[in-house]
Amino acid sequence: MESIHISAVTPPDVVKEIKGVIFDCDGVLINSFESNKWYYNKFKEKFGLDLMDAEEEKAVHALTHAAALKHILPEEFHDEAFAFSKDPSLKEGINYIEVEEGLTRLLEWLRTNNIRMGINTNRTDTLPLVLQMFDIEGFFAPMVTSQTLPNTKPHPEGVHYILDKWKMKPEEVVYIGDTWVDESCAERAGVEFWAYRSPTLNARLHVDSYWTLCNLLEKARNDVWSSCGCGQLKFI
Repeated sequence: MESIHISAVTPPDVVKEIKGVIFDCDGVLINSFESNKWYYNKFKEKFGLDLMDAEEEKAVHALTHAAALKHILPEEFHDEAFAFSKDPSLKEGINYIEVEEGLTRLLEWLRTNNIRMGINTNRTDTLPLVLQMFDIEGFFAPMVTSQTLPNTKPHPEGVHYILDKWKMKPEEVVYIGDTWVDESCAERAGVEFWAYRSPTLNARLHVDSYWTLCNLLEKARNDVWSSCGCGQLKFI
């Protein structure tokens, strides 16, 4: 599969007709790197351990909450760490989260063009709060977290769940993510993968800017999808 890094001069015919977009959350909808770093280093500090190194910072960005704690802490601290995770003071980490630039414009474009949007994330019960912070929760349904189904990413169950809710086929949908977990999940589900600001991943499209992606989708709708009768998609 050829990977294409989109730009202002990318031809619109590289974008297939889409009826739905599945988003990861962290690193895709929101920039939570500093928030995650602050949060998980609090556990390191609590147990008198060195702060996370670069590998650990990258790992906690992709793993579930439980898996992240197990990854960065020795086993003897796991039970106490899970108890500490309920400490209200840790909610301060949410203040370090920012919404990705250009995202709201993209979401509005997708909604205007009747393209469904869902979320498949390994984030836990904090997802609604994060989305409400930026007033974007109304764009997405369904929203799959690490607590929704028995299997979390990279297992494809979350994607299958969303496809079933939408009554769509894998080839009608794309998945936007930023880690190997997302890449693997999309591949196992048979859904085309678009990588966001992650040039080392194996993806059909590489997206560095939501402004650029939105402009490309607009061109595709006008110049490509409309010619095949794909531009007017309606959902019940």
